[in-house]
Amino acid sequence: MKEYIEIIRPSIVFLSALGVMIGAIASKATILNLVLAIASVALISSAGIVTNDYYDYEIDKINAPHRPLPSGRISKKFAKIYALFLFIIGTAIASLINIYCFALAIINSFLEFFYARNLKRIALIGNATDSWFVASTFIYGYLASLGKELIIADNFYLIFIFSLLSFFANIGREIFGDIEDLNGDKKLGLKTLPIITSVKFSRFIASSFIILAVILSPLPFLLGFFSYEYIAIVLIADLLFIYSIFQEPKKNQKISKFAMLIAIIAFLVGILAQS
Repeated sequence: MKEYIEIIRPSIVFLSALGVMIGAIASKATILNLVLAIASVALISSAGIVTNDYYDYEIDKINAPHRPLPSGRISKKFAKIYALFLFIIGTAIASLINIYCFALAIINSFLEFFYARNLKRIALIGNATDSWFVASTFIYGYLASLGKELIIADNFYLIFIFSLLSFFANIGREIFGDIEDLNGDKKLGLKTLPIITSVKFSRFIASSFIILAVILSPLPFLLGFFSYEYIAIVLIADLLFIYSIFQEPKKNQKISKFAMLIAIIAFLVGILAQS
């Protein structure tokens, strides 16, 4: 049973759940819809990760042989069943919230499949798609607060800023991940950015996205949404992001993931300080 938890990468699922929680709290969703939104996104995110590992089986035999699938602790057949089960339950729960959450859940579920099978192997498009999944968790939390009518409230613009910052930070992190996986990806004929260009150019592009996120991070404060509590915490995340771009890809992945967690905490503190 341990391998079925390991394969979904709980730390990634946890960050997705936090994104939904922030979007829902900022939008004043009901407690029930908040719980349902977190559960559905956690399940769909888990399904996407399992699907990704299923299609990355040959790649992971080179880049990450310790993972449950390439190590043989989970068979490809059961991984496929497991992913399908998670997708079905996740979208079923989304249907209990409202039509908007259900629609986004369906769109992202299909997109997760095409990303794992096709899009991931296309330079930048794959990185951007994965970053959309991260950014859309905030939007999903916002949608969980809506009734029958789709109303663009003031807090939508705050949610949009959250999504934009996470999108830029994650696309940079993803490109650093492609650099880390360069050798295995090259052997399998993939067309990631560092393969079709160079490691140096890819580091420049990845760093540029991360720096863009850092530059834009004060926006919630400058636009009057948040006070100094937000700035104090997001500054820590910004420093970690900047530090990460000077590290080797493997270390960058760890530091930038921690920086994203700190940034999410800054968002949450900013929202709670508004109350």
